[in-house]
Amino acid sequence: MNWRETGWTAEVAWGADALDALGTEWDQLFRRCSAATPFQSRTWLSSWCRWYAPADGRLCVVGVRHQGVLVAAAAFVLTRQRLWRVLRPVGIEQSDFCDVLVDDSGEGIPDAPAIIDQLVTAIRGELRFDLLDFADVRPGSVLAQVRDSWPGGTMEIPGVVCLSLPGVPLEAHVETIETAKTRQQLRRRLRELDKVGLEARLIPAADAEDAVARFLDLHRQQWADRSVNSEHMTERFSHHLTTVLRNSTEPGETVGFQAVLAEFSLKNKETLEVEHVASDVLIIGKSMVGGYLYGYLPSLRSRVDVSVALTRAAMALTAERAIPELSLLRGTEPHKYRLSPSPVQSVRIVLADGLWGAVGLWAIRGWRFGSEAAKRLLRR
Repeated sequence: MNWRETGWTAEVAWGADALDALGTEWDQLFRRCSAATPFQSRTWLSSWCRWYAPADGRLCVVGVRHQGVLVAAAAFVLTRQRLWRVLRPVGIEQSDFCDVLVDDSGEGIPDAPAIIDQLVTAIRGELRFDLLDFADVRPGSVLAQVRDSWPGGTMEIPGVVCLSLPGVPLEAHVETIETAKTRQQLRRRLRELDKVGLEARLIPAADAEDAVARFLDLHRQQWADRSVNSEHMTERFSHHLTTVLRNSTEPGETVGFQAVLAEFSLKNKETLEVEHVASDVLIIGKSMVGGYLYGYLPSLRSRVDVSVALTRAAMALTAERAIPELSLLRGTEPHKYRLSPSPVQSVRIVLADGLWGAVGLWAIRGWRFGSEAAKRLLRR
């Protein structure tokens, strides 16, 4: 097929600056992709490329254009895993959801299935790889549609469960909970919060560096004497968060993404001094707010229900922005279930290219079977 004669063109760019080279074109595509989560925004991914991109330059962006307009794009890191060349998504370690972008707006362009077919052709034609491996793929993702159009072998593996709350104030959500005892407990927690007078404020983007330092110090104290994600304590993670917060747009701007850091404080009734007691990082997209990471003084737990306090503020912001969902992202800790969230099952999708890729799929199946068999033996 002569792509240019049909109006289709494909392109691939390599290097850590490949994503930024698309500039506002990526932003426009992000807005026109209904399945996009905040973790597919250029702000988030460009910061990841700056601080986490592999030194060997094996980062690339594949784009598909129709009549010159960017209608699909995917950002990959090409890695070597055992004997296979593997395409993994940019941002994988720090992103709770991974996907590619396709314009499904229907605004003067071909329909989404036709664009997805062209994206599949571009990926397989422009890149040399054996496996495409995406973890943390949400239901309704573009990648699930790519899988359905993929001519080679495919595999889907259950992934993490993320819990989701509706985009309404917590007070309103509490009244929809079926269990009377849970409703009563949460009402009491909310009344206690009102008495304590916990105040929240959003930190201006210009103050991001100092705010991130305060936040990570609280996060470190919160996890003292417990196992913590060591990456969260690194300098590059601090730089990544600071960059994302600094480069975020203000509400009402058209990019469709914002990261905010909320700080919570309490006033000492005797000294009248204000004490910074908690911080919460929220990632805001077009249809979802994500509760990314938080930190708090351990002593705060004796004064308020920290989980309820942070979730209340996050749900208030979600409702204020008229966004339909607050995702609590990875993790199914017991305290989250008190709020009667809805579980959302992510999956890992693996796609094979060529004979050696098919062998790689069988190898993954074999490793998974062996791992499950070993677990069953250990449980006996």
